[in-house]
Amino acid sequence: MFWNSDALYLPSVLIDVIRDGGSLRTWSFAPTPYFFPDLPVIFLFGSITENVFRALLLYAILQTSLLTFLLGKFIRVLEPKMHYTHSYSLSLLTVSSLLLIADKFPMLYYLYFPSVHISAFLATLWIWPYLKREKVPKYSVFPLLSILTLSDRILILELYLPAVLAWARRYGRWGISFPLISIRFFATGLIGLGLQSLVKVFLTVNSPNKIPTLESLSNWGNDLITGILSLKLSAIFLLFAILGGILCLRKGKESGHSYGFLGYFQLSLCFLPPLFGLYSSENALKYSIPAFVFVPIFFGILPSVKNPTYLGHSRNFALLGLILSLGILSAFVEPPTNIRSWTQTIQPEETICVDEWKEKDSFVFVLSESRKAKRILTYSEKRVLAYPIDFSTLEGSYSVSNKEWFLFPPEGPVAVLPDGLGESRVKSFYGEPSRILECSSGNGKIWVYEETDKIRDYLQRPIQKTK
Repeated sequence: MFWNSDALYLPSVLIDVIRDGGSLRTWSFAPTPYFFPDLPVIFLFGSITENVFRALLLYAILQTSLLTFLLGKFIRVLEPKMHYTHSYSLSLLTVSSLLLIADKFPMLYYLYFPSVHISAFLATLWIWPYLKREKVPKYSVFPLLSILTLSDRILILELYLPAVLAWARRYGRWGISFPLISIRFFATGLIGLGLQSLVKVFLTVNSPNKIPTLESLSNWGNDLITGILSLKLSAIFLLFAILGGILCLRKGKESGHSYGFLGYFQLSLCFLPPLFGLYSSENALKYSIPAFVFVPIFFGILPSVKNPTYLGHSRNFALLGLILSLGILSAFVEPPTNIRSWTQTIQPEETICVDEWKEKDSFVFVLSESRKAKRILTYSEKRVLAYPIDFSTLEGSYSVSNKEWFLFPPEGPVAVLPDGLGESRVKSFYGEPSRILECSSGNGKIWVYEETDKIRDYLQRPIQKTK
């Protein structure tokens, strides 16, 4: 997962801007730019470690610690009668159990990395206890909320929408008697959205890739039904997240509007991505990951709903589930054979190959499909420049990269990694390579082109089309 392209998005930005002298003005950012807090934290850890892998590892430790702490506070808001040791124990066991089963459900690893909407989830866990008590330090919390909304608009779905529905349920329809704090609260969301529109005047922020709503809903429904029938963890977690949301709405009638907030939170993250046309494949479940976090918590809290005296035993429910999970995992999951020390740099194979040949050959930069390009740029010890190219057209792909790379590429031979692009297609677009370099592992090749006019034309075409 340290090779995941989402996790490498911010490191690639910082490497280009800080190390290679690129400009933020020429970058084309992801639809969610993650300017705060992900970007400054990655910059800090990268400056300390001078290593992408260790920076991501420190970030994972920090984010996991914050998740455990804030989740424990949120559980206490749900059940004020629960002792704080029980709430934090349940939080710790929940986060631990999710990490343990991530081997079977790899998308859960997103909980520990930057630029995958988890900062917005942490912000929701952090701010709701203040909102529930209707006592918010306006000079510190609300400005931060505006910046967080600027950085990640998913807060509208995770925080503002569930809050307005929970308050409407408690105080009256359409917010006739909302608490006074709601005026300042909703103003922060509008300010955040306004700031994002202002930022787009100076920086390029891409729009999300959407598909028709009916197609999105069809994909979501088919994956859910197929996954349940095949007992896939992704579908099981989604189903339990929906059921948990419904149970929370029912419980909220007697137990306070925090359960109502959590119910709307769960259902928003489960249903709105397909409704907004964001669900094209199972990977879109990353929007629903925060809802999955509460699935183990429901097993710790909801069994004790009818008898408050059992709240202290919630930890025991969770502990029992954890013990059973450990037993199943130890019986059926083989231990990994390729574990490396955290003190080492985990380099992808293509990066190792490119670094080896960079010392022997004269190519000035590398072209490859987008995921490999990010890996090479961020993990190359020889500081090799790697440009992403579009799979279908083999033209420059600058949707989440620096336009100047393609407008002003360095002079000299160009290397191409044909794996993932199709060797015959690369030849039909770029012509025959001048030489072919074999990777020492035997698992890949590097094609080097001395005549680069055609390649440079393909790199610049997408930018020329937009002029």
